[in-house]
Amino acid sequence: MGAHFRTAAVVYGPGDDVDVALSTAVADLIRDGRIVGGLLQRFGAQVAPGKREMLLDVLPDGETIRLSDPRGPGVLGCILDSDALARAAIAFRAAVTSHPDLLLASRFGKEEVAGHGMRAELAEAMLAGIPLLVPVRAIQLQDWIAFLGTPGEVLAPRADAILGWAASQRAARPVFVPRSVRGA
Repeated sequence: MGAHFRTAAVVYGPGDDVDVALSTAVADLIRDGRIVGGLLQRFGAQVAPGKREMLLDVLPDGETIRLSDPRGPGVLGCILDSDALARAAIAFRAAVTSHPDLLLASRFGKEEVAGHGMRAELAEAMLAGIPLLVPVRAIQLQDWIAFLGTPGEVLAPRADAILGWAASQRAARPVFVPRSVRGA
């Protein structure tokens, strides 16, 4: 892809709570009058040993999508619900078309690394020119770089780093002019 995309990876490791950093930053941005769209991931109750339910809050409307398939306490494999992932992709695409001030992806994770998940939606968001934040596990950073085509911008999983990047994007944001107005 390229360095001209307004995209930053929020890179996190096992000891980091990227979801708290993102939700704190999103709340501050909304209080500041910014329109934030996309998907904010969080974890819910434990559904199996070492597994918690995965929830996505759709921004800005507040709908919650449960990404985890509740298959019972004995489940050992992946608990991702592919139908819920498809609904999340639709919600993310809707957020892209609404042109918010900032767009948040839930993750660049195992599904995206494998060539599935929301790769197409992430590419669409980058092409739209909307400032995009994407949480990426440190162990998947090289996969993210390969997808992006450049090392890109990397942020620490802290609300202040996220807010600083969002402020820099606000100052640089071009005015969106629909094709019908440009005469093309």
